[in-house]
Amino acid sequence: MQTLLECYKENPTRYKGWFFDIDGTLLLGNTPIPGAAEIIQQFRKDGVPFRFLTNNSSNTHEQIATRLSGMEIEAYENEVVSCGDAVPGYLRQMNTTGKELVFFKQGRMEDIPGVVRFEEDPAKIMECDGVLHTGGLFDWRVTLTAFINFFVRYPEKPMLISNPDMLNPLPGGTFSVCPNGQIQLVRILLRERGIEKEPVLFGKPYKPIYDFALKHLGMPEGTRPDEIVGVGDLLTSDILGANRNGLTSALVLTGLTSAEMAEAAEGEKKPKLVFSRLA
Repeated sequence: MQTLLECYKENPTRYKGWFFDIDGTLLLGNTPIPGAAEIIQQFRKDGVPFRFLTNNSSNTHEQIATRLSGMEIEAYENEVVSCGDAVPGYLRQMNTTGKELVFFKQGRMEDIPGVVRFEEDPAKIMECDGVLHTGGLFDWRVTLTAFINFFVRYPEKPMLISNPDMLNPLPGGTFSVCPNGQIQLVRILLRERGIEKEPVLFGKPYKPIYDFALKHLGMPEGTRPDEIVGVGDLLTSDILGANRNGLTSALVLTGLTSAEMAEAAEGEKKPKLVFSRLA
């Protein structure tokens, strides 16, 4: 099975732009995946347009770029696109009243003056118009309990989750639980109360992050979506998202997906390209 770099070198102009997932694709925790620095260095040398496309919204773009650079993968703040980037546009469209909304926020997101102000005190959640969960470190007992009580009282109010991932791969075959994984506990307990709550999700595989990322990549007019490659390690986010949005999907077997899982994948979860590793 080819590496991604071998495929690229066979025909460097076949694809016009690239999106690289980070966790499971370039890094495992704070360990660089072999070949990650080499492929990014090659693309820089050749002037190939690319972006780091991540479902991590708990860190700033600067922090994400610094993390990559600290692992000798050259990265800059303006090259990072995260799932949180799609949230402000949604909130602007959502607020049709002209009155500033108040959302309870767990994680990182800046106020949008005149559109939304974020509250961070769980004791004040009942005064809010909805909930936004972007991740980060927090007291699960306090915050998730506040979420449950809020939606028991206001089941019609919106639940916004920037990161749709359930799990994040770590070295040694272990995992951390992502925001959408955390919110599943809330959904299960609400279901016990007869409340079926569907969150609004923004990251891969959903359309908002791809709309933002494609605009951010700034390709020339006339560039077809399938001339852009979405590289990742997860069938249910990276591959499904690339396929749904017309990109060429590329799976690397360095994270959450094995060769057997890739072979068995069907429909929109079937990767168009599969690579044993990056380089």
